[in-house]
Amino acid sequence: MFVPSKKCICLGSFVAPILLYCNGAIPSSPTAEKTIEDEITKKYHKIVEREPSNLNAHFNLGILYYNKGLYEDAIREFHTVININPKDAEAYYNLGNIFIKKNLLDDAIATYKKTLAINLRDADAFHNLGRAYALKGMNDEAISAYKRSLEINPDLADSYKSIAYLFQKTGQVSETISSFEKAADLLPEDSILLFDLASFYEAKDFQDRAIATYQRIVSINTDHKEAKNKLAILYNNKGVSLALQGNRDEAIVTYKEAIKNKENFKEAYNNLGAVYVDKEMIDEAIETYKNAIKIDPNFSEAYNNLGVAYTKKKDYDEAISVFEKTLSLNKDHPGAHFNLGVIYAEKGMAAKAIHEYNNALQLAPDDFTALYNRGQLYLESGRFNDASTDIQKIIEINPELATAHHTLGVIYQKQGYIDKAISEYKRALEIAPEFQETLKSIEDAYRLREKKLKNKHTEK
Repeated sequence: MFVPSKKCICLGSFVAPILLYCNGAIPSSPTAEKTIEDEITKKYHKIVEREPSNLNAHFNLGILYYNKGLYEDAIREFHTVININPKDAEAYYNLGNIFIKKNLLDDAIATYKKTLAINLRDADAFHNLGRAYALKGMNDEAISAYKRSLEINPDLADSYKSIAYLFQKTGQVSETISSFEKAADLLPEDSILLFDLASFYEAKDFQDRAIATYQRIVSINTDHKEAKNKLAILYNNKGVSLALQGNRDEAIVTYKEAIKNKENFKEAYNNLGAVYVDKEMIDEAIETYKNAIKIDPNFSEAYNNLGVAYTKKKDYDEAISVFEKTLSLNKDHPGAHFNLGVIYAEKGMAAKAIHEYNNALQLAPDDFTALYNRGQLYLESGRFNDASTDIQKIIEINPELATAHHTLGVIYQKQGYIDKAISEYKRALEIAPEFQETLKSIEDAYRLREKKLKNKHTEK
């Protein structure tokens, strides 16, 4: 963007050159405007025929031709002005604008410099010089020119905008933000500028600032879909972060904000349901998961989580039905197999539970909990070798898991390997000295070993 011509033609007879955006009669239609402009052009032609050295007439003809896109004619008129008055800074300025339009960037730069040689306090000329440098990829020179523009006119919003994009391009984060923010203060209704600022905040992980800026856009335009979609995603991500930090009440509020900005946001409903489950608000969780499923009837993750909610209510039959639906949508969902294993174990159906844990472990071989739960079922059913294999694998993956060492000690003790059992109990206590169950187990193991030794001596 660049600052356009400094002078314009007011409708009517010949007038002296005045500043851009002068007031005048407003044409009722583009056709009427063109007719009036044609009439004005004719009048100026008559003036220059009578007075070939009339500077103002040539200047205004240049503006008229420029506005019509007749750049060669405009160049001719501005050159005539300069021939009449070599110190006419505004004629050079407008020539520079034409050269930018024609992508003659070196000519534009040279011409703006001539403007500034006459008037070094011309903020618009510095701005457009910066634009010409930027188009040539001369970023440092462009930034320097924009800075000079702002030194002269600190309220020139376009310079703040332009320099912000250059700072962004050159990776200068704080300068980019500062320039965007100053431009936004001067152009509070510029939703495109605000969107770019919010996007930059988002890219640099200033999430709260990004949210505030997207909200600002929505307050200007309540139907701004891109801003609302961005808000929804940011609120959802913030909700995840809050939930992980244990701030569940704040997470609920934040997920609801995400849903408010994007009604069919199935992931936000799913995440909201998970927080409700954590807060033991099971009925609310069930309703929320059902909302996610209404949006996407094939949302397997929401079905799985709905099954978890029913499991929490001990509504096992409903939970089984939902987990089976999950697997009909995604047969390779390890969580659904695992959850079915939990329910079957609760219902005393050990064989079915083991079968589901087998399925889960085929999909996720290093799932500690599935290995542990299956190992416990093997232990309870007397399949000590299988139980030992599962628990040993857990220890291979995580040698610092006290519960696994304790359980392996129990298995060894049941197999009659008392010394091995004691060794595992000791390891469990090294990791977790406060583990009361292990303290009791190791005492029992020592007593059992003593008893065995006494029996041996008695037999002798």
